[in-house]
Amino acid sequence: MNKYGEVFIGLPQKGILQEYLNNIVFDTIDDVIEFYNYLSNHDDTVTVMVAKGPLNYNYEIYLSMANTLESIKQLLKQGRMSDAFALIRKYNDAVILHTYTLTCYEKEENNFFNEDYSLYNNVINEWVNGRKVLIEKKKEEDKEQAYFAVIKEWDKELYRLLINNNSKHVYGKLRSIENDNVHHNNWNAFRINDPHIRDFPISLSLLSEANEAIKLVFTIHFSYLILTKSTAMYSYDYINALEEGITPDENTRDCAASIISEMFEKYIEKHSKELADYLCSCTALKLRS
Repeated sequence: MNKYGEVFIGLPQKGILQEYLNNIVFDTIDDVIEFYNYLSNHDDTVTVMVAKGPLNYNYEIYLSMANTLESIKQLLKQGRMSDAFALIRKYNDAVILHTYTLTCYEKEENNFFNEDYSLYNNVINEWVNGRKVLIEKKKEEDKEQAYFAVIKEWDKELYRLLINNNSKHVYGKLRSIENDNVHHNNWNAFRINDPHIRDFPISLSLLSEANEAIKLVFTIHFSYLILTKSTAMYSYDYINALEEGITPDENTRDCAASIISEMFEKYIEKHSKELADYLCSCTALKLRS
């Protein structure tokens, strides 16, 4: 086996193969994995109770997404395009589901300890404990629309910028890519799912589509996380000062952690200034470095 793995035996180890293995999609995936690993270590909100005690379900979701992205990376490196796009759709579904739970939590957190509403019977708790599904719908498209109805109500402007049923918006572009490559509208994505079938020009094109899809999914998730989980995104120096009861240095006040500002600049600011400006207007967190 050579250093590229047995699937590359007999293929040139330079030129177009090197271009394939060094494609930007792998850097994008690594960036997003690092982001989720960061959040898993810093978002310590306990939101639900299970048999063993309090559970930070967000921690579990971040790690699950990071591992899904690692699987996507490995499939793309093996040339298994169809399988990789199926997992990109899984990542997309996970982001919409998590966004729904975040907006539910934001809407309901003030009711958790009311006499008629407790932490133990809210929708998220019921789901995590396996007592019910989040949305009771027979058809997947109906379930998705039910998610979106809650998400839209929570912040109509962010919904307009990201999810409006318009091919020019983030979600419209994303679904166009997914429909081509998950539902087999694209013959090439369907057939190039075998490590021994190599059509590098087409494979490079599919890598570009995979990269775009992952960035679009991430854009949606990052945007809603900024509005719901910004407390987990402040710089270490700022948080450390607050925990020690001292006045934060003026240079660190409200500053985002470096990974947050870097991801904002790289994947949000470059995608849409309108979206970037809106997110900055919704939080005290200084996203721009």
